[in-house]
Amino acid sequence: MTKILDYIFWLFVAIRTSVFVIFFYPLFILKNIGHYMKAPSVLLYATVFFALDRITKLIILYKCHLLPLRIIKDFFTLTYVKNPGVAFGLFPDWRLPPILMALVMVLIITYYSFHLPAKERLTRWSLALLVGGALGNLYDRIIYGFVVDFFLFHFGKVDFPVFNFADVAIDLGVFLLFLDIFILGTDEPSPGNRESHPAPSAA
Repeated sequence: MTKILDYIFWLFVAIRTSVFVIFFYPLFILKNIGHYMKAPSVLLYATVFFALDRITKLIILYKCHLLPLRIIKDFFTLTYVKNPGVAFGLFPDWRLPPILMALVMVLIITYYSFHLPAKERLTRWSLALLVGGALGNLYDRIIYGFVVDFFLFHFGKVDFPVFNFADVAIDLGVFLLFLDIFILGTDEPSPGNRESHPAPSAA
């Protein structure tokens, strides 16, 4: 009986979340489309990056019987690797820690994005890439128990560790965040000019 109640509860949560995502959130975005063209929405673009990651992985899973497929001889190959580790196959016995770390990171960034001034465009793009990539690999770990990797680059006889679209998004997000903080963000605005224009509540 307890299991049935648990299933009903999670089904209700899933339906409620789906209704919001499918109907109400797009309406909110359309209502504020002018704002989001000027100040990238972290959650909106994180969803886009997550969707792109899922699409690429579903294609790989559907066509895995045709892989590996050499695209550029001695340079680039599409393959299919089940990665149970953290990054580049490291710590393959870790299961729960990567999931917890990804969840904490997504929650922290999501909370921070609600308080981020609209003018911080590069920071918003960075966070969107980080959240989208983290959600992509988090989905894999929860649903499959491993991360789907498929990009394989060769340098002579050396193979670079296999990675996926989510890894690219995370690495690019880290790079842009580093660029924003340590290179482009060196000049602090004067106290009189620190007028922030926060995004609407959807971040």
